Amino acid sequence: MDHLRAMRVFLRVAELGSLTAASEDLGYAKGAASAILKELERHLGVQLVERTTRSLRLTEDGRAYAERARKILDDVTMLEDDIGSAERSPRGLLRVQIPPGLARAILAPALPSFIETYPEVEVHILSRNSLPDFVGDRLDAAVFAGEVPDRDLTARSVGRLPVLTVASPAYLAARGAPKVPADLANHATVAILSSATGAPVPWRFREGEEAVVQMPGGPLAFESAEAGVAAASRGGGLLQVASYLVYNEIRSGRLVPVLNSFRPQGVELRILHPRHRLKPRKLRVFEDFLIELNETTRRKWRISEADWDPAIGAPTFSPSE
Repeated sequence: MDHLRAMRVFLRVAELGSLTAASEDLGYAKGAASAILKELERHLGVQLVERTTRSLRLTEDGRAYAERARKILDDVTMLEDDIGSAERSPRGLLRVQIPPGLARAILAPALPSFIETYPEVEVHILSRNSLPDFVGDRLDAAVFAGEVPDRDLTARSVGRLPVLTVASPAYLAARGAPKVPADLANHATVAILSSATGAPVPWRFREGEEAVVQMPGGPLAFESAEAGVAAASRGGGLLQVASYLVYNEIRSGRLVPVLNSFRPQGVELRILHPRHRLKPRKLRVFEDFLIELNETTRRKWRISEADWDPAIGAPTFSPSE
């Protein structure tokens, strides 16, 4: 019996909860996963999975075996990945979930240079705002903005994303610009809904050394930040988002930053990875690439206080292209 193959099949059955789905996912003939699992159980002399007509459930022995088998397979993967790593490029498929706006504006234009550096790595990007499903989507990692949603995940900081509060010139001409964060109570706002809670994401500011939190009052709220940008550009109200999402709108004059003296530190961007898995080299080099990319982007799109023209409330951009 091929013990490593049997472990991989068993873990995929446990993750997907289906023998048929595991066979399809691993590229085996229908029924192959069932045959391999039965052989493994005979070899061990214990039942790993309780089968019913509708579902599969790990036994106590199955849960113990899954924990140890996962560690063994991770160790094998790391060993194979690291042996000769100085001479051999990282390789293999890498599946990463990332918010759509971040993927479009920052990651996608830079990925060709990553592939040029690491030609044996294949990268699949899933552009989603939802919480990552590492098992169902077979993810290696997920890029997430904000608080880590699950304690079973490890998180490596990529850096902070600059955040701006903006509105359209037409809205400001009609309603005026807020002077302090508390003025938001008298303004229409365009909120972004949290993928973790479904509630509007709080707006954050800094007054001196103090952090200030304001809840956007609506009337508009979107799960998609890009949709929020579109609504704000047409006069829907004030909006607070990561600066990369409104960079082009500000340059074109469709949006104008407000509350410049109260800008927050920015939202923390993290790379999430299941705690029970070891990181293969392909993921480690991808993480390093993202951290460097974020810093390069911050330098390119940084807007300092000197960039603001207080007479018109709009920035005078001079970033590198």
